[in-house]
Amino acid sequence: MEPHRELGTGIEDFRPDLNAGAQAYFDKAWEFTQTFYGKELRQISSVKLSEVTPEHFFNEYAWVVHATGFSAKAVGKFMPRLMDAYGPWRTLGGTAVEIVLNRVSQVVNNPQKIKAVHAMAGRMVAGVREHGWPAYRDESLSTPELLGKLPYIGKVTRFHLGRNIGLLECVKPDLHLERMAAHWGFKTCEDMCRAVRPGGVPLGIVDLALWYAASTFGTVELRKDGDR
Repeated sequence: MEPHRELGTGIEDFRPDLNAGAQAYFDKAWEFTQTFYGKELRQISSVKLSEVTPEHFFNEYAWVVHATGFSAKAVGKFMPRLMDAYGPWRTLGGTAVEIVLNRVSQVVNNPQKIKAVHAMAGRMVAGVREHGWPAYRDESLSTPELLGKLPYIGKVTRFHLGRNIGLLECVKPDLHLERMAAHWGFKTCEDMCRAVRPGGVPLGIVDLALWYAASTFGTVELRKDGDR
């Protein structure tokens, strides 16, 4: 998970300049992220798919589903209550969806997302029962293409989920990164991340630093007529 926090005053000194070039922007974004989100940076950087537990996967899956279409700051505020409402994935997967909808909608009233999380818990229960967790994880959850087949996970969010479960070379082509890549003349967000990353830093962590800075300071000035 990569929630936003209220940072208060004093962050303007860390604002990257979108007109200074991709490398200069990243260098400033890297400094900003290390300073204010160092814990999140270290935590996500340390995740290895081979060590991901079902609980870790389920928490990240629910985060990605509920963060879709919302700001990370907003989701972070209700995420603890939301996960309490869902309960353990194994229990959730065996609970009638009507019961789950009634309970979870008191925290977040989005039936489509709630049904997706409930369905994923059911898939996990069945997969673990048949194959065991390590085999199910490695056979069904180990690539962006596989993740894209999960409920409510799409062409963009599969990379978000992948990065958060240890596929650290994943780059999420979200709105901010798409704007910046186009602004600096890169064909893809991945090309942009490759161009600016320091040696040894995974692409997904470069993505994370760029996203934290862009989502904090904004990229709306890069929006062109007709774009989002």
